[in-house]
Amino acid sequence: MRSFLKHRFLIFMMIGLAVSATFTAATSAALRPELTASGRGILPAGTAKDGSTIEREFTFNAHARPDGKVEGMGMLYNPAEGENAQPYVLQIDISCMNVVGDVIFFGGTTHRTTDANLADAVYFSVQDNGEPGAEKDKMSRVYFFDDDPNTTGDPQLCKANQPGDFVMEPILSGDISVGD
Repeated sequence: MRSFLKHRFLIFMMIGLAVSATFTAATSAALRPELTASGRGILPAGTAKDGSTIEREFTFNAHARPDGKVEGMGMLYNPAEGENAQPYVLQIDISCMNVVGDVIFFGGTTHRTTDANLADAVYFSVQDNGEPGAEKDKMSRVYFFDDDPNTTGDPQLCKANQPGDFVMEPILSGDISVGD
């Protein structure tokens, strides 16, 4: 009889621990904070023939929900690049966000582009360094998975990025904002 009670006690204890672990994991996932990051502004893109600075315009907005799902969009307009001296336009559907210290890495897929050779997974990073954003906040250029139009990279690879992976430069005007 004692053996039966002892085993029953152990079984109830194990069930209790399993329920507790499941509840703790679910609670931890549910308590993950929401995060919103957005920005718009201008980055340098080179020098024109007349010596003036060519400016790339950018805008992005992304939201990470407590369940880990990331949704957002980004757009880049660059008058300095493109075939036949046409401006380069890129629209991105953002689906990955990775926060490492004060740097946020994003990953997404090309939604629309004026260069068919650049239709792949896209990655970039930002850094919010307070107000005002101009000359303080930083952003990287966009990077594509590879140069092969027959392959498509995984935007979730942004989760492996670390500071220093992408060269970041101060924005000339605008603001990058990160908050809960």
